[in-house]
Amino acid sequence: MSCTRTENPLRFISVGDGPVGRRRNKERMYYWNKDSFVGLLELAHELEARAELAALAEYCVLREKGLRAQSLSRLKDFLNESVLWNTNLARRNVLIILQANARNRSAHQFMTYPLLKQLIYPTLERWIAEEPTAVEPLRWLGLLRSDTGALRRALSLAPNDIPVRRSLVNFELDVADHSTHHLSESILLLSVEETRESIANAKQWIDTAPDIRPFDDLIAEIDEYEQMLDDWFAYNKSPVGTFPEWCKAIGHTYSWPTVVYYDDGAAQQKNGADHKSRADLS
Repeated sequence: MSCTRTENPLRFISVGDGPVGRRRNKERMYYWNKDSFVGLLELAHELEARAELAALAEYCVLREKGLRAQSLSRLKDFLNESVLWNTNLARRNVLIILQANARNRSAHQFMTYPLLKQLIYPTLERWIAEEPTAVEPLRWLGLLRSDTGALRRALSLAPNDIPVRRSLVNFELDVADHSTHHLSESILLLSVEETRESIANAKQWIDTAPDIRPFDDLIAEIDEYEQMLDDWFAYNKSPVGTFPEWCKAIGHTYSWPTVVYYDDGAAQQKNGADHKSRADLS
């Protein structure tokens, strides 16, 4: 994932606080290799406890040292060894790898394409084909591939799985975020109905959870998106000024992004509080 979401001719830099602001700041979090290297060492320490994963642990150590060619060579050795595993050993080791990676999310250089393509995905896919109601392969494949179908199936089998349920909520809230992230320019990208539908879907995933307390942060986001859409609907009945100006006048504060326009090499920065909508500029 890149550091910023770029959409020609605009680049968005999120500012401000609040639940929605935190979502946008998280999406554009700065990538820092130091954290990745620390995570690789932590993974190596965890993986080396199993003899079958020793070569993968060595890959992590070599990668942390910046020895790319040597580390990839060791990863290739590991993948060649994994071909000899029986079904049960492959499943067990894949779960160990995935669980270790989930505990060390800063190790960005660990879950490489060869590891996924040659070991992780094939093992999970065969597992699902052989045992369609097994939860573990469904949840992990769904999380890795952002596969909502697999995640729904996994959640139907294990309703208490908080990470899976949070992922489904976040997919819906990402739609709401996409729709509203131009409201600083008085533009809603999707219709009000489409945006409300995504928010309603997110609420349903939370409301059907056995315990909604782990979703308090997402509930706060939902409340803000709903208020924002209510304000947008009211604003359009009698629009005066820009939408951010209108919200400020009634005492509603949102986390507007800063917008940087690029035109013939020149950058012009504006923020949601002080620039006109595109309709005003036309």
